[in-house]
Amino acid sequence: MTAWCRFTRVKFCLLFIIFVSHSLHAQLDKSSEKLRLKKLDAYSHLAATTIYNWNNQTDIDNDQIKTKIENLQIQTDDTSEGVIFRHLLATGTANETESPRVPIYVRSPLLESHWNELKSLNPDLYAAARAYYIYARAVNDFKGSSQRINETVPALRRLKREVLETENKTATAIASIWLAMELTLANPIQAINEIEYALPHLPARSSRLTLENALDNDTAHEWLRIAFTELSVPSRAYFHSMKIVEGSTQNDDVVTWAYYTAIDSLLLQAKYEEALFISEKAIELVKNRNSKANVFLIFYQKLRVLIMGFRVTHDSQIRSIVSEMEAIGASQFETVPEELVYLYQSYKAIVENNEQQLSLAVKKYENSVLNSASSSEFKSQYLLRKELELTRIYDIAGDYEKAYAHSKAYNQLLFKKNTEQFKFSASNFSDGIAKDVELAHYRQKELNVLRDEKEGLSTDKEAMKTIIFALVVTILAILALWLWISKRQSDLLAERDSLTGALTRRAMLNSLKKSLNDNKTSCIALLDVDNFKKINDRYGHTVGDEVLTTFTQIIQNRIRKSDKLCRYGGEEFLIYFSDSDQQSAKRILDELNMTLSRQKHWRHTNEKFSVSFSSGLLNVNGETNLDTIIKACDELLYKAKRTGRARVEAYAF
Repeated sequence: MTAWCRFTRVKFCLLFIIFVSHSLHAQLDKSSEKLRLKKLDAYSHLAATTIYNWNNQTDIDNDQIKTKIENLQIQTDDTSEGVIFRHLLATGTANETESPRVPIYVRSPLLESHWNELKSLNPDLYAAARAYYIYARAVNDFKGSSQRINETVPALRRLKREVLETENKTATAIASIWLAMELTLANPIQAINEIEYALPHLPARSSRLTLENALDNDTAHEWLRIAFTELSVPSRAYFHSMKIVEGSTQNDDVVTWAYYTAIDSLLLQAKYEEALFISEKAIELVKNRNSKANVFLIFYQKLRVLIMGFRVTHDSQIRSIVSEMEAIGASQFETVPEELVYLYQSYKAIVENNEQQLSLAVKKYENSVLNSASSSEFKSQYLLRKELELTRIYDIAGDYEKAYAHSKAYNQLLFKKNTEQFKFSASNFSDGIAKDVELAHYRQKELNVLRDEKEGLSTDKEAMKTIIFALVVTILAILALWLWISKRQSDLLAERDSLTGALTRRAMLNSLKKSLNDNKTSCIALLDVDNFKKINDRYGHTVGDEVLTTFTQIIQNRIRKSDKLCRYGGEEFLIYFSDSDQQSAKRILDELNMTLSRQKHWRHTNEKFSVSFSSGLLNVNGETNLDTIIKACDELLYKAKRTGRARVEAYAF
């Protein structure tokens, strides 16, 4: 009995220990997941802040963003989210040549496994991050051209189908709103359908910007307002403006601008009584918020309502509003667009019957709009608004000839804009009937096959012969393909250095003979690892080999696919920068030296040390003689060695 009791006690203790350890493990896992989700939220905020503020004149400057990047230590984060967000931040400014790039460097490729891990952690952030990556990559590849939609629209549709399978409504809505943004160029009608599809499940506007809420439900309402205004459906534009007013809980300028656009939509419908009521309601709101800039905006709209609808009966009220607006001022408020100030001055000139002042204000307004349009991606919207506003002003002023001219210009611009938009509406975006017919055809074909099998027709001898013949042909084709692939792999291996994976000298020189004849602006750099013999002597050849392979990997991760790298001999490497000027190439070489200097830990030794390289950089400028080029690079390289190492010595033919 005693032995049994001891056994029971031991058994109970073991079970208790197992239970406690499982509980602790579960708590640790939960705590770790919370920390990771917190980190993801910080990365999402950083990415959105960078996308909307880098190189832009906003409240957050580049230095503040750099500080955020350093504080989050994203550059050294080797988790899936670290790799993803490094690529996102680097891609955003990858094609930037005149302004600074985001100081982030990708160190490893972005794989599907990284995306899958993010999807399992946060589907909403996955949808937003991947959608932006699809967009940013295409903008870079197509150099900002609208032709990118041939790549982005199919890719975003695949993303939407993928997140649909997660059964996450918000993630699906986020993918849809990004698709809608691109469909605005590809097919505006489909874009409206996509926005309305996403609208019920989009995130609400938040004071803290993240990738997930960058395109929120207020943005969707605003896009629909603009779309329905351009389609001459102001009633729907008014509906979406008022939805922003009703649903917004933020104490910011969003509600003011929503009221502003709602009044605008009512003016387009000539609903002056209702527009006056809404403007009075808006004035009550902005006065309570004690924002003089917003008061000016709404007073301006009320002034327009009174002038356009009640000029004869409300003359004293119109002059009273002008006096109040003069007291408030406008130029002192950064949130009041310059164009609105000049529009106000135009209406004021009409009230005061001052033709000279009207002409001056209109000219300033036109110049201001043209300046804004020249630096905007939405130039057509600026120009359309200009012609519409000038039509209204001259109509009120009684200059019907000019009003007609601007009305005509407005219609021509609208025709041109719609023509440009709908030219992208190819059948691969919109031919739904053809797809449904094709699907029905294949379904019918499957039904016929099933019926044939049921009736025993599938055992026909001729069909069996055909199948056997097809199998033999397939096997022979696979064998031929395998032989071709084997030969191709063998040829590729012969072109690659066995240690570093870089091109061999022979392969590089053969390639350069073709590239240099293209007469493109290009640069060639000869690199040599500094004090490499000392590294071999002190730490051994294994460490020396590791230095060379690491050096090669750093270069390959930084240069473009169009550039070429070869191991020229020993510790010497040759880089060909295709279609690149000397300044850009030198900047890349300096970045490589900085990245290499940070590498102080090595697998095959416990000692810490850093490595640098010297380089001779030559701007080819049409020179095709390889011997001359290599000799010049070699002289520049040794000049860099003599003058201190770890530097670039450059020259142009």
